[in-house]
Amino acid sequence: MTTAKRKKGSTPGRRKAAGGDAPRLPLHPAFDRDDQFQKRRQVLVQIAIHLFNRHGFHATSMEAIATEVGLTKGTLYHYYDSKTDLASDCVLESVADGLRMAQKAHEGGGNGLQKLERYLHLQFETLAGRGGSSWMLADISVLSEPQQAEARKRSRVVDALVQKMLEEGVADGSIVSVDPKVAEFFLMGALNWLPRWYSPEGSMSSSDLASLFIRMMFDGLRAKT
Repeated sequence: MTTAKRKKGSTPGRRKAAGGDAPRLPLHPAFDRDDQFQKRRQVLVQIAIHLFNRHGFHATSMEAIATEVGLTKGTLYHYYDSKTDLASDCVLESVADGLRMAQKAHEGGGNGLQKLERYLHLQFETLAGRGGSSWMLADISVLSEPQQAEARKRSRVVDALVQKMLEEGVADGSIVSVDPKVAEFFLMGALNWLPRWYSPEGSMSSSDLASLFIRMMFDGLRAKT
């Protein structure tokens, strides 16, 4: 997450010791306003992810995001200087989510295909919900060049883990011979568009959709026996 700018001076809520008084102990976390500031930014990221997913970046205004959390647009700019900066944090949050899921899937054991299926189920559980952030990776052109570079750098770590599952699957025979990089891009491209058309309030649960997605996608990946 990007670090918010603050005015120079002591931490809000912290008072200096006067005269010969003994130095004060560090501020208790419950009274750390910087901590609260970051928590509020995190809430704004989750709200923005949901709105960007459903309506797109350009069709979602800062005013709409502020209204969703009961703030004025002016107050929202206290936390983020621009919609682009907010979107950048949304993208980085999305990448972090993907990395956690890829690591969990890989550490769960099994053959390459089983790991990949586990990863996709985790993705659907998270991304089909309100906080799902996959679409944020579909188009990062709305970000500044440095922000795009940082997002790509972090995304490559996730790409490498998913490609490793594919490579393991090819090696252990659970996946047919396929270019891991091309297959990973194909799968992630399909996942990234999910929040634009899927509604958690619809008739199909995320688990059912995951099973359908895997069946459709893996008919061309699963080794024939």
